[in-house]
Amino acid sequence: MNRARYLKIMYFLLIAILLAPGANASASSENNIAASLYGGVMTDDNWRQSISGQAELVDSHILVGALGWTFHRPTNRLWSLELEANVARHFGIQDHFEFNAPVLNVRWEYFPWDKILDTSLAYGLGPSYATKLPEYERQKSGDSEQFLLFWHIEAAFALPDSSWSTIFRLHHRSSGYGMFADKGGSNILTMGLRYEF
Repeated sequence: MNRARYLKIMYFLLIAILLAPGANASASSENNIAASLYGGVMTDDNWRQSISGQAELVDSHILVGALGWTFHRPTNRLWSLELEANVARHFGIQDHFEFNAPVLNVRWEYFPWDKILDTSLAYGLGPSYATKLPEYERQKSGDSEQFLLFWHIEAAFALPDSSWSTIFRLHHRSSGYGMFADKGGSNILTMGLRYEF
């Protein structure tokens, strides 16, 4: 079995285990579901340059709706595990839909200033499917694939005890160092809102 196939199988087995009955036993009964809406613009740079403030923007935009479920939060409430599904609409140079699910998120929830500005940082990873070959990914990399790896990094900020938060997210599609494809990928700087209920 080749490495890419092995990693895909292991990823889906991990998701199946996490979804098994009782996997959410340690999650709090409050604020376990979150809905997000965010949008942004694509960059012509790698992900490091994109988040450093040196990004060159491209005429390609995105609007994303996401639904997430917190299935594990330890009693110390320092961090949590979430599953997310999101649907993206690309417009501009790219003109297609993108589906990212299941996305496994790890969220760090504790910062010393949370009583003033509730802050969290998250990293998510999962498969990504584009309804047609993404044009700008193809132009930039020389090729791409409809099925790639999706990951994001996110910072969220809210007033204490508010269900609403402002999110800043790097929305990234990647070949996964050859695991999903030889070439392809994109970086999109986004911001939006999330509501927890």
